[in-house]
Amino acid sequence: MRAEPRKLFGLASRGRPAKTTAKKAEKYEPRVDMWGAISYDGPLCCETVTSSERKQIINAKTKKKGVRGYTKPMVRNFLQKKLAKKIARMEEEKVILCMDKGLNFNTTEVKEALHKGGAKNAQDVWIFPTNTAKFVSPLDNSLWHSMKERVRTRKPKTEDETAQALREDFMSTPGDQIRNYYKHCALTRGSDSYKDLD
Repeated sequence: MRAEPRKLFGLASRGRPAKTTAKKAEKYEPRVDMWGAISYDGPLCCETVTSSERKQIINAKTKKKGVRGYTKPMVRNFLQKKLAKKIARMEEEKVILCMDKGLNFNTTEVKEALHKGGAKNAQDVWIFPTNTAKFVSPLDNSLWHSMKERVRTRKPKTEDETAQALREDFMSTPGDQIRNYYKHCALTRGSDSYKDLD
């Protein structure tokens, strides 16, 4: 999610700084990357990374500081250290994790990360083929869009404020709203799984 346009300096008479707010965003706007996990009953966990945090992360390929966007090691770390703990605490004995195809994860890598983190009840991993998450994932289908709209209404001024607002909004998503997202994706019992194919 991109932050609000920042304060800019324009032309002004000598001795007076012209502070203005750009109507359009600058060429580069600070970007906050976010990923998260939900269950049918509510949000499980999420993580955000700002541009200043990305500059401090060691790039696995170059061994230097600084990454663009989110990387496979970052998501693997999230799966093992955050999500696995949440899954392990769930009452369900057999949990299936669904995720989109980003970063070329395979099911074995994801299961390994979850099991290392203590989620022995993670039975299977389903990785959605390219361009299908928007139809079958409750996160991609509705949750991210409505969450971004709510965060924009808060008008965060900095990257850190945007990241904080995203985390707060995601983790406070009501369970009944998430259940509606699941129904919309035809992932609940009795749903017509072929409704979008007409």
